[in-house]
Amino acid sequence: MSGFKPLTVPADVIYTYDGSFDGFLCCVFESVYTGELPFSIRREEDSPMTLYDVRSIVTDSAKAERVRASIPLKISERALELVITVFCSCLAEKELRILEFLLRAYREGGKLCFKLGDAAVAPLLSAEKHLLREAHHLKGFIRFADVGGALVAAITPKNYVLPFISQHFVLRYSNEQFMIFDKTNKSALVYQNGRAEILQIDHVAFPEISESEARYQALWKQFYNTVSIESRENPRCRMTHMPKRYWENMLEVSGLVHPAAERILPGGQIVSVL
Repeated sequence: MSGFKPLTVPADVIYTYDGSFDGFLCCVFESVYTGELPFSIRREEDSPMTLYDVRSIVTDSAKAERVRASIPLKISERALELVITVFCSCLAEKELRILEFLLRAYREGGKLCFKLGDAAVAPLLSAEKHLLREAHHLKGFIRFADVGGALVAAITPKNYVLPFISQHFVLRYSNEQFMIFDKTNKSALVYQNGRAEILQIDHVAFPEISESEARYQALWKQFYNTVSIESRENPRCRMTHMPKRYWENMLEVSGLVHPAAERILPGGQIVSVL
């Protein structure tokens, strides 16, 4: 940073915002134009009891758009991509980390994005990698159930991955209606009538599955158990390829059996109890 005058100086103030990306961009605007680097940036619902001054940053779409447009113009398109991705991550103090990166990048330009070991860049790249890896895993680990003619699934990711997996499932199930509910981030990807939308939802009560779906679930669980080779079981290897934190939403390994499902006998015979 030698040779560069800092855009901001540390200040004993905490910014609070509404949790939206536009709201965060308004925090960036506030920091740049007041010349202060806040101690922390928090969502309004996470605002702590503190002795620091707390400033509520109102979301202004015009200010947000100015900041959004300035990133590819003054830094690079890659910088904007990184900022958007990391904002959806579970990185601790992500807002402050992103702000610190932007303040430097406005001075140094797009070359900062390629300083992989830099203290301002490395945490963001690590968070981006973590999110994209989780999104990749969930493209294969999500399990749908047929409920009233629609496909539904629940996930509990660490990151906000719905924007990163939506296109995959829209293309794959373009002729279906489906919903993926993210319990962690209280949001749902809803696709119906050829249109996909991400909604903020606190809770979803899924209806009971049909008898037909219960049978398919039992068959799938039986298939999974049948193709496994007992003598070659390797739990550690299994958890490497299928991390255990995803199991609670995967029928074949969750251990949960719907009461309406078929009873799978030890010999492999399926007896209906419906």
